[in-house]
Amino acid sequence: MPVRIDPAWLSRPRFAEYEDAAGGDADVASRLYEWNARASSALFEVIHHFEVLLRNAIVRQLEHDGPTPLLPPGTPWVQGAKRILEVEGRLKQLGKTPTAGRIYSNVTFGFWRTMFENEYEELWRHSLKFVFRHSRADRPVILAYLDSLNRLRNRIAHHGSLIELDVRGEVQKIVRLAGWIDPEAARWMRSLERVTAIAQERPIDPPRNVIVVPAGEAWELYETYKQNVYIFPAGRSVRVVDHLAFYADQEVKPVIPRILEWFDAIDWSKQNAARLLKTGDPLDKIVGSAISTTKARKPRVWDGSVYQVFVLSGPRDSETQTLPAPITHSRRGRGSAFAQGQRYHAMSELLTARDTADLARA
Repeated sequence: MPVRIDPAWLSRPRFAEYEDAAGGDADVASRLYEWNARASSALFEVIHHFEVLLRNAIVRQLEHDGPTPLLPPGTPWVQGAKRILEVEGRLKQLGKTPTAGRIYSNVTFGFWRTMFENEYEELWRHSLKFVFRHSRADRPVILAYLDSLNRLRNRIAHHGSLIELDVRGEVQKIVRLAGWIDPEAARWMRSLERVTAIAQERPIDPPRNVIVVPAGEAWELYETYKQNVYIFPAGRSVRVVDHLAFYADQEVKPVIPRILEWFDAIDWSKQNAARLLKTGDPLDKIVGSAISTTKARKPRVWDGSVYQVFVLSGPRDSETQTLPAPITHSRRGRGSAFAQGQRYHAMSELLTARDTADLARA
């Protein structure tokens, strides 16, 4: 018989998050906590492999194009000199000679991430873009992916909760990044990752299964231009959801399509649109049409190099949920905005709400 976790082992506030997600059932909460630990461990294994891959790829490229941290003035090494000196100090305290290799392996993941910030645009153009030579993604997209990964890494390191996060999506993003560096490395990582299997063992689904997005242009693209997609920035983390609601014109629209498919990184170019439209695959056709439509619009709202895409059911499809009426947002004034960012709600909340104030109370 499974052992029920004593909240005192974890602290009651920590265990309360799992109890809330389990509807107050302590046994389910225990299983959910155990699942969270397994998912965290499996994700960290993949992060481990990617972090080593990334830093070695950066080092090889910078050694090809410039000096090492022991031979300034290589730009990242100068800008990050304080952190490098801290690493050197720790190595010396351990009685180890601070060689370049030891410094590389001891600086944080955050150090490598900073190399893709705005101040290193010239370094990107002349050197670091070749680290991700198998991608059309530009520097801001790479930075967004690395930012997301760094937050996930920190959450796991601090034993945080993943219970609402789509862990399958997270591992897919990591493997995607690896493939942009070396496709063979990505295939290797995909062959050994355990996250996808563990995701299927989640004891319960999160109750807030609808993502509500601020969507003026996105609603127009879906409703007026008949493009069954939602386009959003590459690298952004997503929760486990199965429907999407549009918030536009001071209301949650009554048409709530089902999310049929998720693509984590679509090359948003006319060339890729033409390719997708010719494959014969229905999903490719939907995405290819969306790219072509957004490229033809003036002004262009989606002018980045890579985007994530939810493929959605159509307004009249049986999988689309229809509310009795739009959910109006009646509050006005400073601080009254409803959906400046993504919100998550249970479908049952949306079906009974008449005003966004009802959702705020839910």
